[in-house]
Amino acid sequence: MKRLLLPALTVLGIAVAGHFIAYKMFNVPQRIELLLILLVFFFYPVIRNPLAGVYAVFIIAPFIPLLRRVYYLAYTRPEIDPLIVISDALLALVLLGLFFEFRERMEEQRRVAKYIRIIIIYFFYMLLRVFVLNERGIMPSIPEFKNYGPPVLFFLVGIMYARNATHLKRLWQITIIIGLAAAAYGFKQLYFGYSEAERLWFSEVSFTTLFIGGIARPFSFFQAPVAFADYMQIAIIGTLMVLDWGKGKARLLLLAVLPILFYGALVTSVRSSWAGILATFILWFSLFRVKGTYGRAITLASLGLLFMVYEFLNETLGGGLGIDRFFDIVARSAPNREYVDLLVTDRTTALTDPLGEHSFLSRMVMWKYILQQSVQPIYALAGRGLGVMKADSLYFTYLGEFGYPGLVFIIWLLITFIRKGMHVIDRAHDPHIVSLAKGITIFNIIFAIVSLTGTHIHYFPGDIYFWFWNGVLVKQASFVEREMPEEATA
Repeated sequence: MKRLLLPALTVLGIAVAGHFIAYKMFNVPQRIELLLILLVFFFYPVIRNPLAGVYAVFIIAPFIPLLRRVYYLAYTRPEIDPLIVISDALLALVLLGLFFEFRERMEEQRRVAKYIRIIIIYFFYMLLRVFVLNERGIMPSIPEFKNYGPPVLFFLVGIMYARNATHLKRLWQITIIIGLAAAAYGFKQLYFGYSEAERLWFSEVSFTTLFIGGIARPFSFFQAPVAFADYMQIAIIGTLMVLDWGKGKARLLLLAVLPILFYGALVTSVRSSWAGILATFILWFSLFRVKGTYGRAITLASLGLLFMVYEFLNETLGGGLGIDRFFDIVARSAPNREYVDLLVTDRTTALTDPLGEHSFLSRMVMWKYILQQSVQPIYALAGRGLGVMKADSLYFTYLGEFGYPGLVFIIWLLITFIRKGMHVIDRAHDPHIVSLAKGITIFNIIFAIVSLTGTHIHYFPGDIYFWFWNGVLVKQASFVEREMPEEATA
């Protein structure tokens, strides 16, 4: 009897699993069911090897909005979608898998322990501000915490994998591949229109920045055009790094990738990203080709002189060298000229005359209001609470939500990460590490600039990339600092 029990249970298990699989093949699972299925599928591999979870986050996260929109073909749009926590659930599995390893390597983390404590305090402070001194109320603010809190913990994951050079390179290669796929899908939307699921989504969303003149901007498979543009920005930085690491003919193929990614960002009509990509190339090929404060000061002065010469020649030629001329040439080469004119050519005025743009002026009204309110002691010291003041600016949002301490903290954090990057660039000997530090530092500088008119580190891809790669950067800086005394002794 006992000999027959195991085969019988096996057959029964197969029958039950087969019935379940067949049911799911012909019946679309509920969102919560799909989330649970994914967690069960990833649980053992990620707990066993947390690095697999890191790969899963970087590969799956870009496609979550696309998955959510496909669901609109079968179900209506929910008020709170469980699918948005897929990345956070994977992060929780990664942290669970790393828990004992982190404890074993506690001595190794001694040099970065200060930053670990700061990040953990930052995480719990934001959680606290959901419940304490929050004018919006607890229930509406809990979903907002999803954008602020969990991604911060990727900093700890980045610290753990800072020495895995092969895997770090592979993550950037994956970013480039997904970036190309995103650009291709964005071009499909631009020239061939939107899918039925996307059109259903248009009828239910309320944010007006998706549209220009009543026409949707390309957003690829991301949650919004600005997220698409940010991913193009990050993929361009990744391409520049991989170009530095690579050799041979493969580098020529990567050079061809850059204009594709740039055009992908261009058609999103996110003008801050246009300026950010331009600054990326300037920083990579000029400022970060020299080391030391003195050399960089001379480079910046030279760039300023070149800019003045350009402005003089442009005025002399009656605007013939203007950036709007370049975008006009790009629009002429497009198959859908009127659409591209609306997205690109007609939007270049913000780069030359930002104060003449209605969207920028409306933001300034909000910023002025926050500054006026910040003179009140309670708002100056504590703000209004997490998720209360969306000001289309990282800095004014932090001022409105967390007061001046929050504003000072986020500025200090950005400056600290940039300084750490400069430190690694100037003192590291491994060229691969130097290129990695260049890319992360440029990422920090660009996102610090574009966050003047956006909260780019509070949604994908900025959140995951910002915290993970700065964890890597801070850890690399600690390795460089540890090697310096040895060199001095030698």
